[in-house]
Amino acid sequence: ANIKIPKQIDKLLSYVIISPDMHKIHHHYKLPYTDSNYGNIFSIWDRVLGTYMYLDRAQVVYGVDTFPNAEENASLKHLLKQPFHEYRKPTTE
Repeated sequence: ANIKIPKQIDKLLSYVIISPDMHKIHHHYKLPYTDSNYGNIFSIWDRVLGTYMYLDRAQVVYGVDTFPNAEENASLKHLLKQPFHEYRKPTTE
């Protein structure tokens, strides 16, 4: 999904298959985007089951909502410590 195709083609493809932009939304760091676009081949399932969401590719911010600090997420040292942190509530705002 790390390819960039013209938005018009991506949108057209997303009616049938999971397009790159459609899949990227699932990797956004905030709820409810992380709970959307679960399909891996056909987009019909997300549309039928109500998990489809649209977000412009420029607005997608990758990450994990319990670790929103961009500076820490750019540090290998901090990334390796993340699994051992105490529970943090997800950010929803």
